[in-house]
Amino acid sequence: MITFLGLSHLSISYSASALFYGQKILILDTKREIDNYKKKKFKVFEPNLKKILDKYSNNFNISYNFEDAIKSDIIFLAKDIKTDKKNNILLKETQSLLKRIKSHRNKILVIMNQVPVGFTRNIKWNKNRLYHFVETLVFGNAINRAIKPERIIIGKKNIECKISIKLLNFLKLYKCEIIQMTYEESELTKGFINTYLASQLITTNFLSEIANCYKSNWNRIIKAVTLDKRIGKEGYFKTGLGISGGNIERDIQSLNRITKVNKIKNNLPKFFINSNNYSRNWVNKIIMKQKIANKKVSVLGITYKEQTLSTKNAIQIDLLNKYKNKIIMHDVKSKSIRKTQYKSKRNINFKSLKYNLEKCNIVVIFHNIDIYKEIKFYKYKNIKCIIDPFGIVDTKNIKKINYYKLNY
Repeated sequence: MITFLGLSHLSISYSASALFYGQKILILDTKREIDNYKKKKFKVFEPNLKKILDKYSNNFNISYNFEDAIKSDIIFLAKDIKTDKKNNILLKETQSLLKRIKSHRNKILVIMNQVPVGFTRNIKWNKNRLYHFVETLVFGNAINRAIKPERIIIGKKNIECKISIKLLNFLKLYKCEIIQMTYEESELTKGFINTYLASQLITTNFLSEIANCYKSNWNRIIKAVTLDKRIGKEGYFKTGLGISGGNIERDIQSLNRITKVNKIKNNLPKFFINSNNYSRNWVNKIIMKQKIANKKVSVLGITYKEQTLSTKNAIQIDLLNKYKNKIIMHDVKSKSIRKTQYKSKRNINFKSLKYNLEKCNIVVIFHNIDIYKEIKFYKYKNIKCIIDPFGIVDTKNIKKINYYKLNY
């Protein structure tokens, strides 16, 4: 049996991959977290997840009895790290979970969640049985990436140390290259991957804004750019509203802290943060310049992208906090979202799509789904402005309404 310590998107996704490869899985967390899972207040929205959990239900168990870990050979600490409002890592929950398994120090422990550099080596554990694992999941495609990773990255106490045979046999099930390094190299690699991704996202938004100055078609430009093998087709070349989801932001903030601690004068992380904030404010700038009395804003799609229930760092929440009672919202997953917000005091004013369209004068569309694409906006005389950053709407359904999108 393999134990995943902590109930979260991370542990559920990798549990599904381990089940897929024939393993028995136990997830441990506090009674409150397990009870909320059973009451369906905790949900993970991922394609194929339910199918795998149902198929292998006999091999899957969750519990708040931490002594059940005695049945396992390997324990993965896999609780998604919380961050504060500035994306700084909060370790209280992680440390609390580690204390609960201190009686199992004879087991193999793998730190899978997103910890700062130096954290793994400072854990009081037999270093021959302690490892760091770099996860690179993506919301909406997590199960596929967990089952078929490009590579597995494992941090050890030193490069000469051999991976425990039980852990190595498990990792070999994934049939990909296993890259071994030190704890610190592994922890840094996690942050560096997200830094490269951030640089792509921010560069894309910067260059697309320049293209707009010349009324140039971004899609034609980027098709030519990505045919250069040095750049490639698989990068982040879709223009967006900055970075959301929490993971990349967390690692950029960690790098920002590292540059300060080590007195590094290169302020690249700070540039990323400022540039990202600039992109995030695009929708708000459009709303503010509308000369409309008694603005009522409808937001269609509250999660930061369609294939997730996460609202972490979503632009939509920025708008909610700024405009408060002037905001109404619609999301096809509203019932599930309400249940995942059980810890939050945030009041999300979900209404039917019909109500949104009849009561607002500004519509902001975030989710690329058919129900929004097919709206006949011209039928609603109250709608004066449509903000469609990603060009989701068929413009023939607009007619004489102020319309805004990111790219020509």
